Amino acid sequence: MTLVAFTPWAPDTADLNTQDTGDILNVLPSVDSYLPFPDLAPFTTALAAKPLGYFTARSLSGSITIFAGTATKLYRLDNTTLSWTDISKPATTYGATDVARWSFEQFGEYVVAVNLNDDPQVFQLGVSTNFDTLAGSPPRAAFVRAWGDFLVLQQLATSPNRVHWSSLNDITGWTPGTNNSDFQDFPEGGAVQGSSRATNPIIILERTIYLGTFVPGSSIIFSFIKIHDGRGAKSPYSIASRGENTFFADEGGFFQIGADGSISGVGFEKVDRTYFGQIAASNLATMVGAIDPFYSRVYWTFDLTGTGSNNFILIYDWLQTRWTIAAQDNVGIFPAATAGYTLEGLDSVSTDIDLLPYSLDSKVWQGGAPLLAAWTTDYRLGFFNGTPKQATLTTQEQGDVAGTITMLSSFYGVVDTDNYTVAIGSRMKRGGASTWTPELSPHSISGRVTKMLAARFLKIRMTIPAGVLWTHAQGIEVPSKPAGRQ
Repeated sequence: MTLVAFTPWAPDTADLNTQDTGDILNVLPSVDSYLPFPDLAPFTTALAAKPLGYFTARSLSGSITIFAGTATKLYRLDNTTLSWTDISKPATTYGATDVARWSFEQFGEYVVAVNLNDDPQVFQLGVSTNFDTLAGSPPRAAFVRAWGDFLVLQQLATSPNRVHWSSLNDITGWTPGTNNSDFQDFPEGGAVQGSSRATNPIIILERTIYLGTFVPGSSIIFSFIKIHDGRGAKSPYSIASRGENTFFADEGGFFQIGADGSISGVGFEKVDRTYFGQIAASNLATMVGAIDPFYSRVYWTFDLTGTGSNNFILIYDWLQTRWTIAAQDNVGIFPAATAGYTLEGLDSVSTDIDLLPYSLDSKVWQGGAPLLAAWTTDYRLGFFNGTPKQATLTTQEQGDVAGTITMLSSFYGVVDTDNYTVAIGSRMKRGGASTWTPELSPHSISGRVTKMLAARFLKIRMTIPAGVLWTHAQGIEVPSKPAGRQ
């Protein structure tokens, strides 16, 4: 028996006799197998309009608050009713748009929300009932981030190449030269697209990347050096950062940059050529990135078909350096956390246990459990914690270009479920297209799939239906043998 493993997914590479495969869907990467990709299970009521920014805040006491912004309002999720409460500044209609979205940041017990068309807003956790205008006359900005003890506004409405930081530990102090507040204009590279969250931040512009260094006791506060020229973020929303890891998408590729400024093309000769050849420039500009709050995975969701909403998610595990892809309609993804529920509190979700969107042992019901969240196309919030989506896994194609014909008679799926089907793709000529058999099921007792087939080039595709519970899919055990030459 020979194990034909489900090898790493790299659609940019050749498929024949390599260590990669180009055909998988709805799975997550593991060291020597693939894992199920859980379905998105919405659990809130619908937001009043399309979400144009969202954020999860955790207070010092550990309570979780999820915020969302639409074009005209700011909302907070009611953790009891799972509906959205309007917490906009009273008598205020905001002016966010698809190109002037909301950006949120937590600074201590305060959450600050900004967009290019409105004055920065602030909400104090556990105290405020509504957002209010942030004091100190801070400038309007596209993005907000915390750099250690400073709150930083980025891509100002009047100076898109500028970052402006607050006074030291004072988000109401914005006068340059007062208590360490100041600003920096970057002379080249276009508009500021975002940054990491760090005392010594990575600042990413459209075409340049800078490294900032906090200089305590100095009049300059932060020093900046250009570390990469001609490289930046096409989409500001593609930037995702956690700890020392920052990821972003530029024209032509996906990149990872370390805290020291070292950069690597994580999608090079793996997914870049395949997907950047399909994504239109307009769709690339709206690509959204998010880092899993628990695992070493970064997700990018994008519109591959021109529908106006995202429909695919690329997943990269930076510890395993492996990629996968999932099909999922959504209008945005972000790292979130759960509020937690008692058994009595579950009545607010559903009085029928069979209608709960998640099983009772799900992390969703645990307070503060980190989970990846997403918005459905009807603006409901959900977690990727449902039952497994339908998974497709295909082995790399194998064959002898010199003409040896391989005979298949039976094989076994190496997966911890018997509820799957397989199809065999075969061809006799290198230049020909593969012909696929009908879907075949394993024997109910032996688990063996029986099919007589001879060809020069063979590959096997496994399909695991949606809702089937499984944990690891490793490959196909094949007792194959040569049948001669032709």
